[in-house]
Parts: sequence; C-alpha cells; structure tokens
Amino acid sequence: MRKLLCSITIAAVVAASGAGSAKVSPEEAARLGKDLTPFGAEKAGNADGSIPEWTGGLDRIPEGIRFTPGEIHPDPFPEDKPLFRITAANLDEYADKVSEGFKALLKKFPDTFYLNVYVTRRTAAYPDWWLERTKRNATLMELTEDRLGLLNRGATGGTPFPIPQSAEEVMFNHLLTWQGPGIEGDFLRANVFPNGKRVRNGGGYAWMKNPWNIPDLDAARWDGIYFELITRQDVPPRRKGELLLVKDPLNQSEHPRMAWQYLPGQRRVRRAPTVAYDTPNPGSSGLETYDDAFIFNGALDRFDWRIVGKREMYIPYNCYKAELVTEEELLTGKHINPAHLRFELHRVWVIEATLKKGKRHVYGRRLFYIDEDSWSGVMQDMWDRRGALWRTRFALMKSRYNLPAVVKEIEVMVDFTRPDYAVVKILNGTQNPLRYDVVVPDKNFTPEWLRRTGRR
Repeated sequence: MRKLLCSITIAAVVAASGAGSAKVSPEEAARLGKDLTPFGAEKAGNADGSIPEWTGGLDRIPEGIRFTPGEIHPDPFPEDKPLFRITAANLDEYADKVSEGFKALLKKFPDTFYLNVYVTRRTAAYPDWWLERTKRNATLMELTEDRLGLLNRGATGGTPFPIPQSAEEVMFNHLLTWQGPGIEGDFLRANVFPNGKRVRNGGGYAWMKNPWNIPDLDAARWDGIYFELITRQDVPPRRKGELLLVKDPLNQSEHPRMAWQYLPGQRRVRRAPTVAYDTPNPGSSGLETYDDAFIFNGALDRFDWRIVGKREMYIPYNCYKAELVTEEELLTGKHINPAHLRFELHRVWVIEATLKKGKRHVYGRRLFYIDEDSWSGVMQDMWDRRGALWRTRFALMKSRYNLPAVVKEIEVMVDFTRPDYAVVKILNGTQNPLRYDVVVPDKNFTPEWLRRTGRR
C-alpha cells in the first residue's frame, strides 16, 4: 500500500488545495527553524532513519575539495557506494517509492536500466539572507485571486511560500527556487539513439538572470520580471547564430510571457509568442515542449492543480559523477548510463496538473515531484489526452556548494513512443561550464541587444 507522508498539517493543505491563497499566521510561521527547517521542509528524518534529519546542509566548499568557480564541481562523497539496486526484477519491493516514469523505464529496459540507491544526504543549504526573507514571506506573500500570479508586496528573495497552502504555491516555490543570481556559460543538447549516435539539435551559450535571487535588488524599482533568459545557438550549422530572449513576470494572469527571436536568415528580431506552453522545442527535435524545460516553466493557466500528497521517493540527487565522466560514457544508446547516476530517498511534494476544460495542451495530465529541501522540481511524468503515460523527464540534482544551492544540472527527456531520448545542459567537456554565481547586466536582456549582437 502506498505510503503517503501526510501529517495533520499536510492533510489540511491537501484538503484546502482548491481554496484561494492565504498567508499563514505568525504562530504557524514560528515553526520555521523548529520542527520545520528555515525553508519549510520537515526537519526530522523518517521513522527508520533512511532519511536523516536536516542539520544545515552542504553550506560551504567541503574540506579537502579544491574548487574554482568555472570548473565542474568535484564529488564531495567519492567513497559512497550503492546500498542496493532497483531493477525490473525487484521493482515490486520498492514500487511505492519509484515514480511512474522510472517504473516504465525499468520495464522497457529490464536488462540494462536500473537505479543505484545511495545513502541519503540532505545537502540543501541557502545563504542567510535568503532564509531571513523566507521567514518574512510566510506571513506576507499571496497569490493573485486566480492563483496564476504572485502579488508583488515590495519584496524579493526567499522561498515565497515556505508553508504552502495550495498546489500553485508549491509550483511558485519551484519557479522561484534559489539557484543563485544568474547563470552564464556553455550548454549542449543531444538526441541519443539506440545505436549510440548523438545528434546535436541545439547548443551554444546561455545567459540567465534571476532578479528575485539578487540580494540587493531595489524592490521599489523592480519591474516584476523574475526570469530572464538568452540563448545563442552555435550548433547545428543550420541554427548557428539564432538568438532567443525570454522574460517571465510574476503575474502572468495580467502580463504574459514576453519572447523575441533573432533569425540570421532574416537579420531581424521578431516577437515569438509561441515560445511557450506545448510548442515543440526544436532543440530536442520536438521531443519536448517549451514548458518542459527546468521540469516546468511558464504560466499555470492551462491546468487545474492539486496537491496529491508528500511521499518518500527515490530521486536523482547529488549526481556529481554524471558530469565527471565523458559524454561518451554517460550518453549510451537506449538510455542514459545508469552506472553514473545516484538515487537517494527524499521527501517530495507530488503535484498533479490536469488539463482545464476548454484549454489546449498536448498533455492531458502531469505529475510533478518537488524536492522538499530545494523546492526544485526533480521529475515530471506526462500522460497524453487519452490517458496513456507518454513521457518522463528528470533532472540530475547536485549541490553547488560554493553558492550554496541544490540545483538541476543535466535534464533527461524520454518519450516512450520514440527510440531516442533527449539531454540538455550537458557540461561534460564544455569549454565554459555553466556558472550560477553571475549577475548579467540588465542591458543584455533587451530586443535591441539581440539585434546588435545578431548583426555583428
């Protein structure tokens, strides 16, 4: 029988998940730093100790680790060995802790795919200023009446809803998760086929800015844009020179996503309203939608959202080894090489999204698995509109202990109707690995910058 980790508090949240957003009381907020961590997770471990108590996380570069920003992070747990392995043969023993997507992968590739399960290490950590603002947010932040946007209370930073009262609040925690102020560096994409061939449908250089995550941002002058992204395509040759700019505001019920593209063949910048929702992403040869990126991004308006519950699940966590081997070793035919993945038992919020009546999307139902410690989406399972499991996506999580922050690194997309799988943000062997500690100037995130840069 599936074991749901629903305390009285969680059960009440589930029951109220259809209600409007409401701030928690000062008495409830006082739990932060006590039975709850300062960011809202359950501080205690589980009953059998397989999930330990949170004791502060990996909040600095570990002793003995030599790391320089701009490098790929060395594994702080190189001596850890798998405790056991989950395969198609013993899946029934662990089924209540394995996502539907991973179950399908195990059954599709019974002889080659498996989950190596390691000791759980709760490495999530945050800067002190972020935790201070998280406590403030508990009694301050609210969603818009339609629950599709975040009301700007003149605040920035911190987990917006450390004690969430609805599924939408959990998803905004994911959208505004702490991952540093900005990202810059190389990214690679590949579609991998059963014979091991890797096809580059995209890749180049990326700039990202997360204004919510900048500690000294002037909230009074802030325009409410919480996510800004520029990508420059260098491969394949037919896409070389393409530029994309995306901006997401806090309140998308009033101000939808803004996007622009520069196409070298046209030598002009054009608005790109289709870079959203279920438009197929050309970077994966159509294997993923634009709102699949980062496990989920963009507006919430096409789905009805509810909290299923909180569960203990095996998720990809502290996956340092995946980036420390060569791309050839990691991206094997049929599926990503499981020998270089690390799974740990963690508590996750399970959020269900069901397509709204009268709305359009290729997915009829989605399940999101949100890590309680990082508030980051780790996995997503997708069903088509006939009710068949269609796709699964998962992120390889690790602690960027120099920030500190637990973030998504490599993301893997599997379509059970296709022979290939897609991988994005491959860092293995790149000249400029992604950095998460940069603040890209505001002047870069404009259509004018795209125009000047594209015409050089």
